[in-house]
Amino acid sequence: MNEHTDRVDLTSRRTVLKESAVMLVSGAMGASAASAFAAARSAGTGAAPPPLPWKWVTLDPLEAGRRAYKFYKERGGCGTASYLSLLSLLKEKVGYPWTTLPDMMMAHAAAGYGGHGTLCGALGGASTIINLVSYTGKVDEQQNNQLIDRLFWWYAEQDFPSERFDDLSPMKKQIKVKAMSPLCHTSVSKWAVAAGATIKSDAKIERCAKVAGEVAYTVTLALNEFFDGKWKPPVWKPAKGVEHCVSCHGPDVPPQKAMSWNQQGHMDCVMCHTDHTKAAK
Repeated sequence: MNEHTDRVDLTSRRTVLKESAVMLVSGAMGASAASAFAAARSAGTGAAPPPLPWKWVTLDPLEAGRRAYKFYKERGGCGTASYLSLLSLLKEKVGYPWTTLPDMMMAHAAAGYGGHGTLCGALGGASTIINLVSYTGKVDEQQNNQLIDRLFWWYAEQDFPSERFDDLSPMKKQIKVKAMSPLCHTSVSKWAVAAGATIKSDAKIERCAKVAGEVAYTVTLALNEFFDGKWKPPVWKPAKGVEHCVSCHGPDVPPQKAMSWNQQGHMDCVMCHTDHTKAAK
């Protein structure tokens, strides 16, 4: 063999060795990456979340409520308080896929969503968890909606704040006022006027921390019963003063065909509207 041929053969061998080394390193890196992904998946990180519903386990309602009270004051607002109280327990008791959710996803729900005074953020945060564990995609079931609707109805009928979390509070036995509505504006404003408090006062902060705790407590209790097969949805019945309103405007009136009513929801009509039947007389 001549010098040129020897040089070409040497170069070829070096090229093959170099490329083989690269392939070996790449293969090792690929195997390492695959192992890392598998480990991340088993640990509940870096993997796509599964379809709904997600797993619920029996939780301690009182612990959920106490966490919500504390989170309201430590993490800022009722949306984070109710959502994170349940989420933190589910991360601890179940792990993946709950570990894929961010802690502050419901921060915007504080003060009725962005401070707008609409839905109470504690209801919004808790209803997010309800949907994740009870949504089935079956339109005829809609158990997630039923649970949430009854939660809102329960809230409107409550005299807030309860004394359940007074052992955590520097302000015990605060004045109680019926919420009358799931709206933050109504629930908070009625209480603030009755208590002689301002929206930024310590008294109002204590009140809403207790409300968040009570919502988390009640939702946990309901979901425990739901998954034990013991939960029975209360049948909505309008207040005496608005039965005649509902008889024409719906919803849930047996003689009416589905969706024939012209108003949405189960709230108390005369809280916002005048009784036009009395005006007509």
